[in-house]
Amino acid sequence: MKWIALAFLFMALVPTTAAAVPARASLPDVEDEVMCIVCGTLLAESEAPQADRERALIRKLIAQGDDKDQIKDALVAEYGPRVLATPSGHGFDLLAWIVPGLGIVLVGGGLVFAALRLRRKDPGERQPQPDLDPADEARLREDLSTYER
Repeated sequence: MKWIALAFLFMALVPTTAAAVPARASLPDVEDEVMCIVCGTLLAESEAPQADRERALIRKLIAQGDDKDQIKDALVAEYGPRVLATPSGHGFDLLAWIVPGLGIVLVGGGLVFAALRLRRKDPGERQPQPDLDPADEARLREDLSTYER
């Protein structure tokens, strides 16, 4: 029983220990989260001379041992907030986070509402069928009686 408790304790501590150690940054890891400030595309896709200067700064910061957040902070200090590929979480940029999420919620809610409305329809709410001509009704009953054997 003691071994089981120790195993659970070990499993609980392992993820927190691994998360506490910051991962070493790499150029491809940072390139897909920052923009070339001249052409406005991801740094990973840009071939502009400015993009090469930004990559050189990132390589220098990686060589100094900076992690990804420190590198992004240095890029923002050097080139301004528009160097980040993700919008900030305040001001007008906040709409870039809210509008798509709100759209997804509204569309999902509309689909749920429509599905529930279709399921709740009572048979009495459906359009009444027109009365059959007595001759057609007699012929229908005769045809159905052949299948009731």
